[in-house]
Amino acid sequence: MHCPHCSSTATKERSDRTAHGYRRFRCQECGRGFNERTGSLLNRLQLPSDVVFLIVLWRLRFKLSLRDLAEILLLRGLVFSHEAVRDWETKLAPLPCPAPATQGQDRPQLVRG
Repeated sequence: MHCPHCSSTATKERSDRTAHGYRRFRCQECGRGFNERTGSLLNRLQLPSDVVFLIVLWRLRFKLSLRDLAEILLLRGLVFSHEAVRDWETKLAPLPCPAPATQGQDRPQLVRG
């Protein structure tokens, strides 16, 4: 695993894990600690990554309101605000979208048969 701070490959996995079960590492060159999510879009979330992706998927797929999602998952014991859902959607929704084509690129031709 590369250190996100100094890009060194001299890292050592620690024996403990984060509260959500992510592996922890320590860089032997700069001495800084980090985990699997350090430097990613999901770095400081209080929920596991799979739960956040599922919430954003439900928001986009089923067109649920922000407050509805927060209320549905409150019944399951997950506490977060509708504003958190909006922040996650802003961060994660652009990821699966392909880049728009520029004017100079050739577009694929429709084949009729």
